Order: sequence, then structure tokens, then C-alpha cells
Amino acid sequence: MHDMVVLLDVDNTLLDNDRVRVELEAAVVDGVGPRRAARFWEIYEAVREELDHVDFPEAVERFGRECDEMECLGRLSSILYDFRFAACLYPQALQAIEHVKSLGLPVILTDGDQLFQRYKIRSAGLEAAVDGRVLVYVHKEQSTDDIRGRYPAAHYVVVDDKARIHAAMKAILGDLVTTVMVCQGHYAADPAHHDFPEADLTLESIGDLAHVTASHLRAAAEVSN
Repeated sequence: MHDMVVLLDVDNTLLDNDRVRVELEAAVVDGVGPRRAARFWEIYEAVREELDHVDFPEAVERFGRECDEMECLGRLSSILYDFRFAACLYPQALQAIEHVKSLGLPVILTDGDQLFQRYKIRSAGLEAAVDGRVLVYVHKEQSTDDIRGRYPAAHYVVVDDKARIHAAMKAILGDLVTTVMVCQGHYAADPAHHDFPEADLTLESIGDLAHVTASHLRAAAEVSN
């Protein structure tokens, strides 16, 4: 039983995923041409809607069924798996993780597919930063029993950029969790955020987490309750 487990989201929390998408889009156009690039992203969005999560390997596989050149498919795969994710970490993201180690046990908690999402986390240096503690689910807010079974704790902290996730975690875990909103990425400006209760604590950037204490985190949850 840990005193505190800090569950850290990846996309637009530790990693600037908006920047990743822009740079990937440009690289795919350069690699396979505008027409094929447009078709790949159409397939990508269709897969995301169908599976309700991002699954790059499935999108690449479906694109490959349509692609009439194996060389083209190879270039696309190389673009995805050679991408420098570490260069897209938010400033002080790794320092924030290091600080979290003084508060409790840091664990990566993210949505996505089990192959590419894990590759991205490892490539970005995040897996090593949390000593290999990485959890990937289709819907993490629906997996709290598994999370608690793997990392039992007296208190949890959820650090995420989505109000929907905070609301769901709070509804399930109640006073066992402190929710920390990080206002980064395109979700920060999403009007839908106003449809959910405010998180216990709001930070402007992931770097601000390095200035938060364990007592501050617990007190924030007590105030909201």
C-alpha cells in the first residue's frame, strides 16, 4: 500500500501532442504525397471513431490495404516510428516527474493502443522516467479497479488535461483522489470543459507541478469535498 500514487496523463499533459500531430502531418505529406496523406488521416479518424481511441497500427494496416506501393507503406511506417517524441515533451515535464517522486509513486496512465502508444511513451523517455510504471487502457476512467489493484494507495492524484476524465475519476474515487487540471493543448480551450465540475487544483503548465506539495494536494481534495 502506497501513501500516494500520482497518475500522470501523457498527451497534452507531459507531451505536446498538438505539436506532434502538426509535425507528423507535414512529414506524412512529404513522405507519401498530399493525396495519400489525406487518405491516411481519413482512415486514422475513421479508426478513432470506430474504436473510440487512437490506434495508429490499425490505421496503418488499413491504409496498407489500399496502398498500391509497398515502398509508400514503408515510408509511412518509418515516419511514425522514427519520430522524435522526446523533442515534443513540454518544458520541465521530466523535472515535474522527478518532483512527483518526492510526493509519492509516479505512474503513467493513458488511453490508446497497446503498441504505438507504449512505443511513443518509451521513445519520449517517459517510461524510463517513471521506472517502467506505464498503464495503457482504451478508457482509463473505466479501469479504476485494475489501477487500484496494481497500485494500491491511501490516496491518488490524477494529473490530466481533460475535464471529462477528472469528473469521471472523482465520481468513482471520491475523496480518495485529488484531480489536477493542466491547462495545455487544445482541450484547455474546449467549451465542453464548462459542462463538468472544476478539478480540485488547476495548473497552467506541467512545470507548475514541481512546486506542489503533498499536503497541498490533499488539502485541495478536502476543500472540494
